[in-house]
Amino acid sequence: MLPYKNMIKLDSDSRMPKYVQLANGIIKEISRGNLPPGLKLPGSRTLANHFEVHRKTIIATYEELEAQGWIETVPAKGSFVSKKIPITKFQKFSPQKKEIISPLQETLFSIKKSFEKDVNDLVPKFTTFKYRFDDGVPDLRLAPIHVLARQYKSVLNSKFATKKLNYTHELKGNIQLRKELVKYLSETRSINISIENIMIVRGSIMGFYLLFQIILEKGSNVIVGETNFKAANEIIKSADGKIITVPVDEDGIDVDAVGEICKKKKIRAIYIVPHHHHPTTVSLSAERRMKLLQLAEKYKFAIIEDDYDYDFHYESSPILPLASSDRVGVVSYVGSFSKSIAPAFRIGFVIAPENLINEMAKLRRFVDRQGDVLLERSIAMMLEDGEIRRHMRKALKTYHQRRDFFCDLLQKELGDYVEFKKPDGGLAVWTKFDKKINLTKLSEAVAAKNLYFADSKRYDPVGKELNFTRLGFASMNEKEMRAAMKILKERI
Repeated sequence: MLPYKNMIKLDSDSRMPKYVQLANGIIKEISRGNLPPGLKLPGSRTLANHFEVHRKTIIATYEELEAQGWIETVPAKGSFVSKKIPITKFQKFSPQKKEIISPLQETLFSIKKSFEKDVNDLVPKFTTFKYRFDDGVPDLRLAPIHVLARQYKSVLNSKFATKKLNYTHELKGNIQLRKELVKYLSETRSINISIENIMIVRGSIMGFYLLFQIILEKGSNVIVGETNFKAANEIIKSADGKIITVPVDEDGIDVDAVGEICKKKKIRAIYIVPHHHHPTTVSLSAERRMKLLQLAEKYKFAIIEDDYDYDFHYESSPILPLASSDRVGVVSYVGSFSKSIAPAFRIGFVIAPENLINEMAKLRRFVDRQGDVLLERSIAMMLEDGEIRRHMRKALKTYHQRRDFFCDLLQKELGDYVEFKKPDGGLAVWTKFDKKINLTKLSEAVAAKNLYFADSKRYDPVGKELNFTRLGFASMNEKEMRAAMKILKERI
């Protein structure tokens, strides 16, 4: 008899019944060719003694295998591995104390590589650190979680809760949230829209993905800033777009350079962050805004406007989005509540002409059957009750104070090593370090002291060898900022 006990290991601590463990073990050995088609299996008493289990366990095992089609029982003759099972190349069996199977790393077939960068390069692991000069993340301790929890509970306890738990036909998102956004965006951003111009998505990244998949064709030219949001670049490439870069200075992206490119090449789209450009934090000047809209109308290219932290502007009223001045249908405006509430709540929105929103809804059907209906309804109630605006006023005051404190601290402690301009808004400071300082080594050194600090590779365009990085200040209070700055200074 084959050494079944060495081939199949039973785990007495497992919650899985022993007959299922045995059945699964036999299935694996059949799949590997160790138990070939037509092989007679031991009798139930023999195998029960072999594994030191009750005979009923073996009978249940064989019944399970027969029900699944792996074996067949012939009256008065016994149980046999089904002859219908395809013959598998025999794998030489070598007894071992414990079966060790390495997880598969590669497919046998070829696959399309959608992104050049590894996913870990796009999502920094700063959340594991005690202190962090992150990308510009809000302080989750300020998030109105108790308010959201109350609204969520209210939705679940309503008499219509069971309807909200079912499938929905609202591929563009919860209609109540879209209605509230029509009012909210009109009052805060002067964007004139109807609910048909809005699509709710699971964060801005999903919005960019859907937009570029629909707008771009293979080889379409897309203009971005020379320094740009890395994830947006990868999304453009995944949609078979060809990236063309233009300089970014203190007035934002160089629109004159965009105009020169348009004279020579067909441009399909431009991705732009006109308000607190990522990563440099500069804002696009009024003159360049108007020129860009005129160029888009003249050359008929799409403007994808990323407005990831519109509400966090300190020196004056926030500059109105390009979408507020669009009269011909060239701008698609993307925003989210990830900064205003918390990144974990994946609620974003795309504002665009109705025909584009309709196409996005069709594609969304195959990416995400529907959004989070309960969360969307809860956010709608928070907008309706004014809770989000109240939270934003408090948060804006706190982050304004933290920006001022951090910039003073940065100048005082590292003024001999860095250059920066106090940003008008946003949650991070774009900082240039002395060329003598190796930011990669510095990042590694402070990480050992539980401080996250992004080296310049995360933000530098290929071949530029800049010595810049973003220093997020919003997620730390003053005491934490002092501690983090002390660690950084000691290792420069």
